[in-house]
Amino acid sequence: MEDVRLHVRPAGDGWLVDAAGAVEPLLFRSGGRAEAQAHKLARTLARAGQFARVLVHDRAQKIVGSTIYAPQAGPLG
Repeated sequence: MEDVRLHVRPAGDGWLVDAAGAVEPLLFRSGGRAEAQAHKLARTLARAGQFARVLVHDRAQKIVGSTIYAPQAGPLG
């Protein structure tokens, strides 16, 4: 199973969390809030048994941060 890549990137005056079809794109005014939501989604995916990766892009579209979430065994919660 391929990992889900959650990208946090600038979008106009805000920041976008996009996962290429795994979740609906989310738009935030704050980059910090966008990144926090991406990490929350990644933790949820990991608890559901999915590899997830958060990739944070700067305004030049360069990756400036990456976090991997490995699948976790056990019930959600």
